Amino acid sequence: MLRGAREATKVEDDNHQIVRKSERVYQWLRDEILSFRMQPGMFIDKVEICDKLGVSKQPVTAALTRLEQEGLVEIYPQRGSYVARLRLGAMSESLFIRGALESAALRRVAGEGNEILIRGLQKNLEAQDLALTGDNLARFYQLDMEFHSAIARAVPYSQVARQVDIGLATVKRCHELFRPDVASLKQSFERHRRIVAALAAGDGAAAAAEMDAHVADYAAMLRDFAEARPELFVG
Repeated sequence: MLRGAREATKVEDDNHQIVRKSERVYQWLRDEILSFRMQPGMFIDKVEICDKLGVSKQPVTAALTRLEQEGLVEIYPQRGSYVARLRLGAMSESLFIRGALESAALRRVAGEGNEILIRGLQKNLEAQDLALTGDNLARFYQLDMEFHSAIARAVPYSQVARQVDIGLATVKRCHELFRPDVASLKQSFERHRRIVAALAAGDGAAAAAEMDAHVADYAAMLRDFAEARPELFVG
């Protein structure tokens, strides 16, 4: 044992376990919500989750609070927790914030240079192309998320990555709602390709403009779907 090191107390160990369990519950619930296995407006039964995941109520409560902050859960005192209903205004705002942050990140990265990021994005593009060629849409969606997350994590501000991740949750919900066809996804791929080309050329303005247009495409798709299926949306 290191001299002067303080042994962890049982309380600290217990807290660490709660944090780990809460993260596991959070990731599981988030995936269930974003995949629409848990439908908007659905009651979230804490006891059922505790039994299913083998945890106490405390990690579940912590996870639900975190998901409420992301707009994926609605918590009502004395009534319980529910999967957040689809709110057009909130989803549009989330997309706007995400686009603004990613565009700012691209300008900064282009100005400073980041060969590791560029090579990583180029490899991601190759995998996207293979996924589309093989009609593997689930794989493309995952690579899409990784593409945007990599850009957000290229700047030294943790809140940028967090806010972009929240915005990407909106995109995932869009994917589940719209089920875009391969032609639409190829358009997204071309946007990605142009973003990387501009980034590699050190043209931050062009990369940001492509990102703005890319996010605007999703926003327009969201509005069109809300008009076609108004019963799925509130607010």
